[in-house]
Amino acid sequence: MLGQDADSGTKREAFIQDLIHRHPEIIPITEIEPAFSPLISVCRELPTPAGFLDNLWLTPNGGIVLGEAKLFRNPEARREVIAQALDYARAIGGWHYADLEAAVRKATGCPDCCLFDVVRDSSDLDEASFIDAVERRLRQSRFLVLIIGDGIQEGVEALTNHLQLHAGLHVGLALVDLSVWKVGDGLLVVPRIPLRTLLVERGIVLFTPEAGVQIQAPARMVSAAKGSPPKPYTASEPEFYEVLEQRRPGLAAQLHPFMDGLSEIGVIPEYRRSVVLRWQAGPDTVGSLGYIDTDGRGSFGDAWNTAVKLGRADVGDRYLDQLASLASGSVRRSDKSVPRVLGADGKTVDVVQLLHQPLAWHEAISLFVRSLA
Repeated sequence: MLGQDADSGTKREAFIQDLIHRHPEIIPITEIEPAFSPLISVCRELPTPAGFLDNLWLTPNGGIVLGEAKLFRNPEARREVIAQALDYARAIGGWHYADLEAAVRKATGCPDCCLFDVVRDSSDLDEASFIDAVERRLRQSRFLVLIIGDGIQEGVEALTNHLQLHAGLHVGLALVDLSVWKVGDGLLVVPRIPLRTLLVERGIVLFTPEAGVQIQAPARMVSAAKGSPPKPYTASEPEFYEVLEQRRPGLAAQLHPFMDGLSEIGVIPEYRRSVVLRWQAGPDTVGSLGYIDTDGRGSFGDAWNTAVKLGRADVGDRYLDQLASLASGSVRRSDKSVPRVLGADGKTVDVVQLLHQPLAWHEAISLFVRSLA
């Protein structure tokens, strides 16, 4: 394995930093937070008020990913690196788009560098929309922070208990272990994720003349304190709704509470680049009721597939027919493919049409799940 002696530590960190900049595909981002894929390298050594950030990536939708390449020799070093990485996030969180672009120009030594040019070929946003997307994430301190190195041991979750002290941030944090081996004339890089994603939620600072300054804990922390376990929550969830809001203003505010309400019937949304409606269909079967993309369109053929696997194609047919009725559309069936629910326009159903009757949509999902339980 490369760089095992103590003297090579600094060189190894620089090597890892350069490696993940030139080859961001090495980072298993789809296993960490799918909504932040693909990673597009922007620069190394980004100057911030808190110091120089090792790596900066953007996503085609304006997501911001911060990276620190460090060796981990003991728990104290890990704590320091985590705190340092969050300090970078805090410093950048006070910026505007122009501030970020100016810092990138300093890091790259390119006075005419344009951030949008970095993602232009991969993004379906125009430049103005991309700038707005990045600006919102900076304003909300909404980032994904990756700490990347080697020697990360199991049990690091215990090191993150203090992270909620970083009020004012809303970042996802993941640790990535890269084992780099020299094989002949090449390198073998083996990534491992000892800590997938911890979401560091921001507290809300309230001020009223009567009560003065108060800090309101995040809603999920309040829920846990009252005894009800918080639902699974990853950084891909707010990122999904951020992109949805960019493409379909106002839809996120309708869809998000509907998704949250599905947990009462055992359906848990799985947030990736789209949101998948998952539920435990049996001891060995995880079912899907379909998925919704960030364009606000839903595909529900997976529900029919799940019903067929459980020997109840009739339940799948009924569910799709119910959705088509709610959307004033139809179901396109074929002997060679999974049936598709189409909206009134003959295209993949727009979930806005389903959200016009949220109780009926919720009941259709509930009936489907109960029938296959």
